[in-house]
Amino acid sequence: MKPARRSLLLALALAFFAASAGTASAIPWDMGGKVPPSETPAPETPDPLCQQSYANDLPEAGPRLHFGVGPRLAGEIGTGQTTPLTPENWRKRDQALKRLAGDRDFTVRLNRLFLSDGWKGIRKFQKMARHYGRLGFGVELQVRYHPRPAQNGNLRAWLDYVRKVVRAFGPIHSVRTLQITNEVNLSTSPNTSDGAWEKSTEALVAGVKTARRYSDRIGHGHLMIGFNFAWRFGPQADADFWNRLREVGGKELRQATDWVGLDLYPGTYLPPAALITDYGDAFLEALAQMRECYMPMAGFGPRFPIKIEETGWPTGPGRSEADQKEILREFVSTTHRYRGTYNLTDFRWFGLRDNNSQGPDLQSFFGLLRDDYSRKPAYGEYRKLIASHGAGRKS
Repeated sequence: MKPARRSLLLALALAFFAASAGTASAIPWDMGGKVPPSETPAPETPDPLCQQSYANDLPEAGPRLHFGVGPRLAGEIGTGQTTPLTPENWRKRDQALKRLAGDRDFTVRLNRLFLSDGWKGIRKFQKMARHYGRLGFGVELQVRYHPRPAQNGNLRAWLDYVRKVVRAFGPIHSVRTLQITNEVNLSTSPNTSDGAWEKSTEALVAGVKTARRYSDRIGHGHLMIGFNFAWRFGPQADADFWNRLREVGGKELRQATDWVGLDLYPGTYLPPAALITDYGDAFLEALAQMRECYMPMAGFGPRFPIKIEETGWPTGPGRSEADQKEILREFVSTTHRYRGTYNLTDFRWFGLRDNNSQGPDLQSFFGLLRDDYSRKPAYGEYRKLIASHGAGRKS
């Protein structure tokens, strides 16, 4: 074969293979993590409900992660608490927190600061924030809309409350972060999430903007303001949430937002444990969808940090403590490996202690500790990972 003809055939072959590689079809959301990133093709647009897999990116290093945990007992899904809570032992709790943090930067996420509780709730949380600050921890507040019936849909009352929160907590040195509203895309559980209340999206948007502007105005500009999203609780509802943020919030919301939080529970809610092949890859699916599909719907690009605000895997009937340890490791390791890829800055485990280690269902068993403060294997694993991957303590 003549050299010129051989060169032509080689060029044609290379062009064919390049074209073939470029036309690989996107695959549906790989909910169980069965397809590794190396075999995942690029997603295709449009994808209005984020139904494709986006987990085809390479891991990239970044700044060390800031770890934390929720030290308060967990809220139950639904309209209120139904299972009796085993009383807390503050001394044992604090000892467990200090041992878990070691010499790393560590944040406690204080959930369930409700509008409906007014000043009484604020004073209770001020006491907690000062206490954890004395222990050397940073504090993150979950500022819930959760109105009383007479306040439902009353944005004036809500924004007045947000300003009270800023005034009350801005001077407390340990308080670093305000999460405004909780899981507004989730409308079926008013006890744990704010989507069930009237004008909840408007409350998120106006609350974030008010918190940012008022903090800056009265000298508490150090407070970092953000909101969160409960991943995969309904394709249409999730997409509607982000599109609504774009419509209602627009550029002003983005300018007021310092970070965006992600709540995800693979193997507990969605996807169910029976469908998961690889927990780390299933977790990665969520990170990639959040960064590349959901957030862009509202104009939130790569410069906005993502915080893993809530993730966990409860033990309990049919769910072993050994599995919890391994799954925690997968979740943390995946976040660590892809922190640069997706601008991941924080990781919070939900939560420190079981509500009730004799409880009737998995909602009672989220803790790293049993309700007598004895350690599950996941506690030691999380402590080790914090020491290995965590950022140094802030001054």
